[in-house]
Amino acid sequence: MKKILPLAVSATLLSLLTMTACTESSSGKTRTVSIPAMTVTELMYHPADGYPEFVELTLSGTSLSSMSSVNLRLDGAVEFAFPDESLDKGEVIVVTEDSALFRKMYPDYTGRLFQWNAGFKLSNSGDVLEVKLDGKGDFDARYDNNAPWPSLADGNGSSLVYVGENPAYAESWAASKTVNGNPGSTEDPYYAASSVRINEILPYHVGGSEPWIELYNAGSAEVDVGGWKVVRVDAEDSVRYIPSGTKIAAQGYLALNTLLTADGDEDAVSYVARGESVYLREVQNGESTGVESGLEYSAVPKGLSAGVIELSDGSTQQGTLQTPTEGAANAEIALGPIFISEVFYNPLDGDVEFLEIVNKGDSTITLRTMLNLKYYGWKIGGIGFEFGENYTLEPGEIAVLIPSSYTDADGYTSVGLSESDFREKWKGVLSDSVQVFQYTGKLSNRGEKVSVEEPSEIATVQKNQRDTTIAFYHVSDGILYSDGGLWPEKADGEGYSLNRIDYAVTGYEPSNWEAKEPTPGAL
Repeated sequence: MKKILPLAVSATLLSLLTMTACTESSSGKTRTVSIPAMTVTELMYHPADGYPEFVELTLSGTSLSSMSSVNLRLDGAVEFAFPDESLDKGEVIVVTEDSALFRKMYPDYTGRLFQWNAGFKLSNSGDVLEVKLDGKGDFDARYDNNAPWPSLADGNGSSLVYVGENPAYAESWAASKTVNGNPGSTEDPYYAASSVRINEILPYHVGGSEPWIELYNAGSAEVDVGGWKVVRVDAEDSVRYIPSGTKIAAQGYLALNTLLTADGDEDAVSYVARGESVYLREVQNGESTGVESGLEYSAVPKGLSAGVIELSDGSTQQGTLQTPTEGAANAEIALGPIFISEVFYNPLDGDVEFLEIVNKGDSTITLRTMLNLKYYGWKIGGIGFEFGENYTLEPGEIAVLIPSSYTDADGYTSVGLSESDFREKWKGVLSDSVQVFQYTGKLSNRGEKVSVEEPSEIATVQKNQRDTTIAFYHVSDGILYSDGGLWPEKADGEGYSLNRIDYAVTGYEPSNWEAKEPTPGAL
């Protein structure tokens, strides 16, 4: 089992973190790809006032005689095509929203500086930044401002530093200790992950059990968590404290029904069932250290809890659990009724990606729901798709989602795609009765989270001291695939797709997928 461990990101380690590495596959073999590969080593997506956004990149593998000749570019969250200039292996470069402001605020930076296309901003609420290099050596830096992603990087002075393997995993990123980031250096100090995490939350339901929050110490030594903060991100009067003297044994669990206010008064734990984001922050000598863990959960049905599970590749995932497990190891993630059954995420150039879903439930699902006299569609997170009409999926029925364009055989030209073109290509495999939907986004070639989400509740919450109406969703199924680690290697650009093995096992589990010939519309 390969663990994802925090690593200091240095120039000597970059080759271990990119496509030039020997990575273990599900077959136990290794694969080495001797091509130039770019890595996003630092990302400032929500800077402090007066500072610019920036992306720090480093080249590993082999040097480039011309960045433009291999179509090196940024895509997704921002757009920029690199010029006809050489780039040396190990060289650090920066792309920013405002080069003049960057030079002013970071006068010690001496490397090459570029400015991305006007009109683009890195979203403060999360996005995917794609680094493209001739269709190979790509790097997709996913980031988010919700737990378990570092809250210090969300407008609180830190940048995100790359410390792991799969850039789609929150565990692969940490908040910089250097205030306002440290562009130009790959020796970035960062806040290490806490050994104590929020492991499970039973939220409040009318007429249900009293809520609690459970902590788990994954470390090898007892930890005193007395005085640590528990923070509900979007709630008023949200900070509570763990009573002094509270300790968690190594590999131990602790469930709490009450916490303390700032005045030291005991207060019952309370979390909303519609979903929210909660952080546990380490405190030493009365001061926050910057070390934290977090749990973000979507809408939780009555009687169930939300929590963290560990996967075979050492990563973790969060979701609604099949049953509450207070003070013990968590149950599996609750699943269905709609599942992801096939993902063709990295086809050969000139071919078309697709995503397949299936209703494994016993009843017909209408992919649109009325909440507070307004319709909300089921969503497919990751590709940014929402069902806009009253489509249905019968028990056992399959639907296929395809992009509105694909990459031509030359590796970079975008070609428009129609539903009829796709059906013609897969004639004999894709039945005329299978519903096909089109999205405008793109599945990452490196790895990203894709989820099937059902609208469950509308509520008014306060954001930035203003009332905002928000739709909350329950996650029916999800996958966070990767082109490395324990994920099937043949699905990574060799003409094969990811196919689900067991619908009773979470889609986040790498061993639950196998590489097979693509068969859109057929299980």
